[in-house]
Amino acid sequence: MYQTARTKHHLFFISVLMLLCLFLASCGSDQKTGGNNAIAGTWEMTEISSGTSQMSAEDYMKSADVEKVPVLKFETDGSVTLDVDGESGTGTWAEENGNYSITYKTDSEEHTQSVDMDGSMLTIKQNGYTLTYERQ
Repeated sequence: MYQTARTKHHLFFISVLMLLCLFLASCGSDQKTGGNNAIAGTWEMTEISSGTSQMSAEDYMKSADVEKVPVLKFETDGSVTLDVDGESGTGTWAEENGNYSITYKTDSEEHTQSVDMDGSMLTIKQNGYTLTYERQ
């Protein structure tokens, strides 16, 4: 099959999301929230971007052939769950001085990813891509 640049771009976005899901799937940390529960709640992905390229959640769903938009759920006990079309992974989140992060493990290696929250919008930057979520 002939792949266009757009198709390759979509496949890369899907790969990034699946990697994030796999990272969270193998989590298990004793880290708890720093006490600021402002991030607690459900967040639905609205956009993926890289440089000047952007893809809406609806376009992602079409290109990835999935029925549900990726959802992050932050619990007040410091746990976080990522659901990508029924496949889920878990990790922990923490807050320190108003800065949020997610911690997860891949194999035996622990990773921490910063999370930016601005009101009802949340962004995660990973591998040159920005994943944008909106509070539900």
